[in-house]
Amino acid sequence: MIKEQFGMGTLILAILLVVVGLVPAVSAEEEDNYSVTAEKAFEHANAHIIDFMSSDAPGFENWTGASIDPEPLELYDINGQKLFYEFSAYKNNKLVGKIYISANKTLGPSVQVIELTPNLYNTTEALNKSIEVAKNEYPGGEIKSTKVVEYSYPRIGAMTVIKDKTSGDEHRIFVDVYSLEVVPDKPATETQLGVWSMYEHKVKNRVGGNLIEWNKSEKYTESIEKDLVNKGICISVPVTLDNYSNYEISNVYYGYYHYFFGLNSYGNTVIARYGKLPVLKTDEQKENWNSTLEELGNNIKDTVTSKYMYPHGEVVTCGTNSKGYFVILFKYGNVSESLINDIYSLVDNSAKQMGIQDIPVEFGYGIYREEIPLDSERGIYHWFGESTENLSESDIHVIEEYMKRKPEQLTNGSIATYGKIPLLRDKIEFDSWMNKRMLIVNSIREKMAPYMKKEQVISYGVGFTRIEVGIYENLSSEEKTALAKEIYQIIDEEARKQNITNVPVAFNYSGKVGLDEGVEETNLSASEESSREPNNSKNTGFDNNNNSSGDKPSKNNSTPGFSLLGSLTCLYGGWKLRKK
Repeated sequence: MIKEQFGMGTLILAILLVVVGLVPAVSAEEEDNYSVTAEKAFEHANAHIIDFMSSDAPGFENWTGASIDPEPLELYDINGQKLFYEFSAYKNNKLVGKIYISANKTLGPSVQVIELTPNLYNTTEALNKSIEVAKNEYPGGEIKSTKVVEYSYPRIGAMTVIKDKTSGDEHRIFVDVYSLEVVPDKPATETQLGVWSMYEHKVKNRVGGNLIEWNKSEKYTESIEKDLVNKGICISVPVTLDNYSNYEISNVYYGYYHYFFGLNSYGNTVIARYGKLPVLKTDEQKENWNSTLEELGNNIKDTVTSKYMYPHGEVVTCGTNSKGYFVILFKYGNVSESLINDIYSLVDNSAKQMGIQDIPVEFGYGIYREEIPLDSERGIYHWFGESTENLSESDIHVIEEYMKRKPEQLTNGSIATYGKIPLLRDKIEFDSWMNKRMLIVNSIREKMAPYMKKEQVISYGVGFTRIEVGIYENLSSEEKTALAKEIYQIIDEEARKQNITNVPVAFNYSGKVGLDEGVEETNLSASEESSREPNNSKNTGFDNNNNSSGDKPSKNNSTPGFSLLGSLTCLYGGWKLRKK
């Protein structure tokens, strides 16, 4: 139901019946059983607004780019029961709307009111005035409480309860937050403004039905959350509000991409897309299409590697994504539109020979770090991105053959993957990004200690481009999901102190690691990973003095040069080795 809030010019979306009446209050025991935390209410607010925007509901145009403040104003009923959490949405520090979430499950649906054009009011001034009036009317009285209340829906006011020292009676003083006028503490009538209990009206003979409605809201929120997780969105933290219906899977989730040849990318940024996606409805159709794309990759492999691929060109990886695009990834640098057009023509012509018209191709930048073995027996390696001027023809041939191989699939976030990996264009940006994440990991030690002590979290640390958290694999799926959301809030809070939003974190299953005698488990962050400089040239790519862990292919020797101790210390960032 869409209503105009009288006297305020505010559009309200709500299912609230404004009926004057008083009934007995719900007991305190029921309040404890059915109360809703501010954290849970915030999740509902985020999920519902995102869903409204994704369904193009009218009136939310100004909310795009805004975010909901996770610190709500708590609104109480005149009987003292917590009624609503009032969340405010801000865009460029300007208030664009409010959303009211039930603070108690017995009130029914979680979303009670959405104000699309909210009016400002000063709660502090109203609260101070209600206290001042109370003290003036009952000198020497004892102030029992002061709250912001819905005193007669949809009106909001400050309510101070004071106990008269002479009679011992308690009195309520109401001050409207908009007009700052004192409101008489008497029942409302058809002609006079008074006060009445919204809570008592809402729960009269409706507790059972209201609980059913709340559970529907909870399931609705969970379904939205499940869809957003794969897109890197965590509804437990402030997010940028937008229409996420067409958003891709987050680049933190490596399982979205599968590569046919070249190097593994540790985070992609899309440049352009060509062609048209086929309609794939069944798993069999998707499998057949992926097989077709892999065949296409094999058909063009020799041409791509000899003409367009590193060390001869800008292409680094060829593969596919879960949406059905053939994927071409470049290293960041000299990628022109004409180069993209040339490569698309090559792919398109080869596809047409296979009977495929308008082949869908995604072009993007990847993030890379890999040592290519030139002579593993002699310990000679070439870091990707280094100059190849001083390499012999045989070395160049070795690199060409290496680029033709199929890389192993990177480890995914098996529980959840939140955030987004930024485009890292050069070594300076990469080092800066590494240092920022190290600061985040170091700053959460104390907050992570209880999880480590309880063995809920087995490890945490800085991966190549993500923060990695290992959650004990034997916990229930519900516990794992809840822990991922809870810990992401901790990491996100520290990241925002560095002006980092959408910090990328992957949560994985982790078994307990057996340690030798003399090893003690603590809550340390990831240590520096040790490795060696390439033997044959100066390191000009992403050097090996950065901290990294986790974001590696499954084989232990997939990135030669990393020492065993360095790799293990970084991967199991929660372990400290010391003598007893």
